[in-house]
Amino acid sequence: EHVQARLRVFYEEELDMQLVLFDAVLDHVLRIDRVFRQNQGHMLFIGMPGAGKTTLTRFVAWMNGMSVFQVKVHKNYDAKAFDEDLKSVLRRAGTEGEKIVFIMDEGNVVDTAFLERMNTLLANGEVPGLFEGDEYASLMNQCKEGAQRQNLVLEGNDELYRWFSLQVMNNLHVVFTMNPSEGGLHERASTSPALFNRCVLNWFGDWTDSAVYEVGRELTLMMDLEKPGYFPPSDFTPLVDMLPSTVDHRSAVVNACLYVHQSSRAAAKRVLKRE
Repeated sequence: EHVQARLRVFYEEELDMQLVLFDAVLDHVLRIDRVFRQNQGHMLFIGMPGAGKTTLTRFVAWMNGMSVFQVKVHKNYDAKAFDEDLKSVLRRAGTEGEKIVFIMDEGNVVDTAFLERMNTLLANGEVPGLFEGDEYASLMNQCKEGAQRQNLVLEGNDELYRWFSLQVMNNLHVVFTMNPSEGGLHERASTSPALFNRCVLNWFGDWTDSAVYEVGRELTLMMDLEKPGYFPPSDFTPLVDMLPSTVDHRSAVVNACLYVHQSSRAAAKRVLKRE
């Protein structure tokens, strides 16, 4: 009930659509929350588009008072622009102590340098050479101010940079989202090992028929679907065990919606096989 109430506030404040909580969603929420409560808690989500990977990540981050950063790719977005975004995130996490969830979707990886940077960050807690010259000097000043706020007296740039790296490890959570690979995960694991060594893998499979039925039931509660004296046709086929023993009109409508969903999913798989 607590999570349901928080979810309602979240979608009213942050989204323009209703979200439905069911058992499978709650499992993902608890798993994400457990990882985010750990230092260097990073995750790799694998699942089809629309499965809720990004939305659930944002929800758990919101529940824990964390900021969310997502790369906004545009026509001229390149490795240099990505480095600027990465530097901004690391400054916020490392010098200001801000808890941040960095969501990185594979669709936004328009340059292999993006993954190389993130792989290094996950493996070492830093990206060597990212801050140089005047930027490095400015970062050291920010680190000195941040350390003083923690009543720490640090001497020398090496000590300050170690403190900065530790702060990043404590405050930054990286979440990668990707679609299932037809060729498996071996190639990705070989090119970006830290994605798999340093991230908790969370697989978003197809939602069960019971879950889809629950969503349909919840989203139709405010609709006038009651029809007193309704009796289902003789060839009516219940698609889930959750239907009441005496099927009312609302349950029959939701059952029909589930049938449409099943048929659409089966048709999409047939088309995908042809391609």
